[in-house]
Amino acid sequence: METTSTGADEDAPWHCAVPPSVFFLLGTLVLTACATAMLCGAIMTDHWEEVTWDERELKRLSNGTEVELEFILDRKVVRVLNREAFRKKRGTTFLVPMHGGIWTLCVSLNEEEIGLLDQVDFPKIPQCVNYLSGPPKTEPRPDWQHRMQNLSISCALVCLIILGTAALVGAFGVCQHQISAVLVTGVMYLLAASFALFTLTIIHFKRVQSKPRLGVDDGTADGVVSSSSARGAEHLFSARVFTTSWSLDLGWGGVVLTAMASVLWMLLSKIMRFNPIQTSIN
Repeated sequence: METTSTGADEDAPWHCAVPPSVFFLLGTLVLTACATAMLCGAIMTDHWEEVTWDERELKRLSNGTEVELEFILDRKVVRVLNREAFRKKRGTTFLVPMHGGIWTLCVSLNEEEIGLLDQVDFPKIPQCVNYLSGPPKTEPRPDWQHRMQNLSISCALVCLIILGTAALVGAFGVCQHQISAVLVTGVMYLLAASFALFTLTIIHFKRVQSKPRLGVDDGTADGVVSSSSARGAEHLFSARVFTTSWSLDLGWGGVVLTAMASVLWMLLSKIMRFNPIQTSIN
């Protein structure tokens, strides 16, 4: 009697212990949630790159020309004064800092600063331009850059669709103990990481290809706001400085975590095959 009772007492903690497969499942879910949040956050935010202007380069390029530069708002904005433009009443050109995402381009000025610029004939423009509604008519981007922009948008949208579908399939696989659904979830997260990688690569090469050649830029109007056209200020475009921002870093981190989550989901399908999680919990 005593021997049997002792054996039962020793076995009790073993049956009550949480199996390692449950910890693996929890780790997979936590990593997947972090990866999904990082990728979605990177895609939906508009700080992939920032456009600023090199003041010293602007002064060098405007030296000896009919263009005069007026630095306003603590030298944050540059007003381009062209005597020919004033004679023909073609409007005023402003060089402003901007930040952009995959499908948006926004002026890096708050409402108060824009209100102050109204006193110097700053054009009435929306705070952000959405590329999904079509490129601005005043933006003379070349066709190849439009195609790269559209391709990056397409890859980002596909990535979001895959992430949402993978979350549903993964939840179904875990709750219903469907090993095939868990395996498919791992494959889908790998696809999401691949499309996110395509998006990051396209954004990178879009700017690499748009570097000035022989001191003349390709004509993109990022960082330029004008009431009519930017004609007369094209020679200043090479003074623009493109820098990557935190959304791009968030995207790279999301790609790495998504790829890791894909591997964990595939391993989870193997674990569920030989050590069913539902049975272990029961």
